[in-house]
Amino acid sequence: MPHIGNDIVDLKQPDNLKSSMDSRFPKKVLTVSEVEFVQNAQNPARALWSFWACKETAYKIIKKINPDASFLPRQWVVCLSPPSRHFIDAIVLVSENQTIYSRLFLDDHYVYCMGSEVAEALDDVICEAIKLPAGNDGETENGNSFLRQCALLKIAQHFHLNPADLKIERKRAGGELSPPYVLKGDSRLAIDISLSHDGRFCAYAFLP
Repeated sequence: MPHIGNDIVDLKQPDNLKSSMDSRFPKKVLTVSEVEFVQNAQNPARALWSFWACKETAYKIIKKINPDASFLPRQWVVCLSPPSRHFIDAIVLVSENQTIYSRLFLDDHYVYCMGSEVAEALDDVICEAIKLPAGNDGETENGNSFLRQCALLKIAQHFHLNPADLKIERKRAGGELSPPYVLKGDSRLAIDISLSHDGRFCAYAFLP
């Protein structure tokens, strides 16, 4: 089964705004050519976080394939395709032998990316970016709970299951949380899932 990852960035989140205005930050996470692209972009902040979301998405996928993988954003090259009507396809060149395929969705308020190591899988991924209800902005625990509820409802709807029978689990290994997975009772469903939450927005993606 292909692996998937996703990442969402709230463009108005205070820390993100601060990083967007810090000329040193892009040089810490982007390649030289990517930094130049951001500097010349019509919307530098959106360009910056588009590259970042692609690399974060790639990392989530790579960690599923190799739990010992490291996040090396300055070494990973993002190649953006010309924009289509609704999204931008991109590839992340992690190494000579590893490529991650991703799809960017751009909004005035956020950048959202989902991806897989299998290009053909992108058309089968079910995903959604969601604005958190009023009162949950910035509250990570509540935001994550809301996100899990939304994801489980969509999974239940897709598979014609009772959402009350489903839950999303994450185990802790080596001081880090492992990628999430879905349980029906005590049995793990044969789907891959990825979750992301930043500021006012959250997003899920799963591959049936």
